[in-house]
Amino acid sequence: MPTLGDMCGEPDFSLRIVEGSASAADRVVDSVRVMPGTSWSRDQLGEVRDALLVIRPSGDGRSDRQRDQGAGERFLREVARQRAAALAVVVDEHGASAVPAAIRVSAARLGVPLLTTRKTLEEWADLAPRLREYRHQHAEWQADQLTALLNRLPDRLADADGNAMQRVADWLAAALEAEVLVSDPQRGVLAASPVTAPATFAPLLVGRSASPRTRFVPLAAAGSATVLSVNARRPFDDAGTDLLRHAAKVLGLIDQIGRRHHQVADAEREVRLSAFQLLMIGEEAAAQRVMAGLAPGLLDIGRMRVFVIDCAEEDREITARVAEEAVADRALLVRCPAFNHLIVMDPTHDGDPGHPPAASTLAAMTETADALRRVVTSLPRHRMGGSRVHALGDAADAYGEARTALAMAGQLPDRVALAEERLHLVDVLPPKTARRWAGTLLYPVLTLPMSQRDQLLRTLDLGLEFRHNAVGRLLGIHRNTVLHRINKCFDLIGLDRNHVLSQVVVSAALKIVIAYGHDDLSVDQEADFTAMVSTPEVRAWADAFLDPLKDDPRDLLRTLRAWLENDTHVERTATALGLSPATVRGHLRTAAPLIQRELTLDLDGDRVPDEEEHVMSDVRPLAFALHAATGRPLLPAA
Repeated sequence: MPTLGDMCGEPDFSLRIVEGSASAADRVVDSVRVMPGTSWSRDQLGEVRDALLVIRPSGDGRSDRQRDQGAGERFLREVARQRAAALAVVVDEHGASAVPAAIRVSAARLGVPLLTTRKTLEEWADLAPRLREYRHQHAEWQADQLTALLNRLPDRLADADGNAMQRVADWLAAALEAEVLVSDPQRGVLAASPVTAPATFAPLLVGRSASPRTRFVPLAAAGSATVLSVNARRPFDDAGTDLLRHAAKVLGLIDQIGRRHHQVADAEREVRLSAFQLLMIGEEAAAQRVMAGLAPGLLDIGRMRVFVIDCAEEDREITARVAEEAVADRALLVRCPAFNHLIVMDPTHDGDPGHPPAASTLAAMTETADALRRVVTSLPRHRMGGSRVHALGDAADAYGEARTALAMAGQLPDRVALAEERLHLVDVLPPKTARRWAGTLLYPVLTLPMSQRDQLLRTLDLGLEFRHNAVGRLLGIHRNTVLHRINKCFDLIGLDRNHVLSQVVVSAALKIVIAYGHDDLSVDQEADFTAMVSTPEVRAWADAFLDPLKDDPRDLLRTLRAWLENDTHVERTATALGLSPATVRGHLRTAAPLIQRELTLDLDGDRVPDEEEHVMSDVRPLAFALHAATGRPLLPAA
């Protein structure tokens, strides 16, 4: 992530740090927020953590001065409370004197870093998207550094020696612009970069008190005396901490001969997981660069499919070893960071998504799928779901499809379910009308700056499919960040996030935009929605989806409609239908396998599902099928 110091070094931003805020140079900037007008309210802020706020003070501060000062004080208190990166004030000339005294005094008292800029608010509105370029460059830099670290691993474990440790220390010193020391109380200095590093660390090693610029990392298990010490020019950000962690693992591998094989495997797993997480947020180029040093060409592909193996309560490592042997070097296998699952990304090198693959590619796809199927069927408590073929950049969608298939795999004899065996809602919608409707519904999000838009849409898509804490682990972010981004999207769109049917239409619009893109605004969104779900193709899909339910004498369709109309609350559904909660649960249990969906996560209790527990891949097609076939439940079209 760029820092305020980085941005001040860019002439285009015309930024200067006001005297007294020098320590602000190392603050990370996640986004830029331009505050329009010359007066501000804390109610306008929203979420601004790690954001650079740009304001223009009033030219004449005399009218209603006391009221304006009070509003400014409240605004700055909220900025400080949320830990915004800094406040930039538009001025004609740089210098503290150009900033109104009230702002300058309050910012200093509240600890808000203060900068000046000679760019106008209008110019800043155009400059803000440049942070996207910074982030992309930063991702490429991190990928380059991870590749460089892998290149410093010895070809054979027996070749690991002091020179290998020194090469890694030199790499880390260059990557972090730091002094690096690897030392042991018994063996002394094992590696140092530059050669003056031991003198720098001599007084610091006594207390080993870490600071924003200094870290001490043990190289092996608890009790080991070997330590990696790093003193960087700037405070550590997430990327620097990540590189330090990887370096410590590699150095520990070199230093601990008896544990070398395990350490190499762990380092490779970290790289593979990093590549998978990058793909989940759409950073396919960065993922390809990360994997280039480990498995050249593996991700240089146009198409892929994803398999998810649920290891139940069994030891995942045993299954992982068998699965790795089964797929060999044909696929990317990672340990899921959120569940006791294995995730396998099976690449295909022929054709484009949406076009039939060549016979050779089908054979390769079948080979991987069959190998994994044999692994799962040999382990009685395991099950597997597989996605359809997707573009590499749609890894999140492929993963979601595989997870949906996984939910039904346990009901099949071989415990393996593949998503391509049935049509999906998006497959049968009229693309032109669907694009127009989805683009209109999501317009407030789609028109945000690219970096903010992509981040929100990726998180929203996954956040509607899986629990928020699982999404956080999959993306490497905190669950509260996931929840905040989802809330922000629903606030912008103008729908109630706590309403299940609102989640259904937002989720459907996301799938349409991902599959088909989006068109200009609809003239009449409700008319477009009606036209979209009224075509013969959609009606035929809905009838086929619901047909397994029609032979049951208990009128399962009525129960399912009422369940959706009552926000999937079993108790409220029972009251609306004049049935007992146990009867409603029985209907849902009967319906779920018939339509191959999991309809609720808590059929056995009375607990109301919380904000994490509506899985749209199960609820979305049911709601649309019922609406298309019966007109109910009513879905919010706009």
